[in-house]
Amino acid sequence: MKVLARVILHQLLFAVWLAAIWVLYCTPACTHPIEHLVAAPFAVFIPAAVIMHRLCSDPRFIRWVDELER
Repeated sequence: MKVLARVILHQLLFAVWLAAIWVLYCTPACTHPIEHLVAAPFAVFIPAAVIMHRLCSDPRFIRWVDELER
């Protein structure tokens, strides 16, 4: 279950980070993309880690994942 949660977390973080980078680079008013490139991972990874920690510690989520594995 931990492996599945870790894979989901990695895919989610990469997708959100990629979307954030795309939005930042495609915004015409953005004149400092290097700062955004550095800041985007911190803006995405920390909230996503908090959400995944809360989700994985919820017993209902754990039971749901166990039912999926069967």
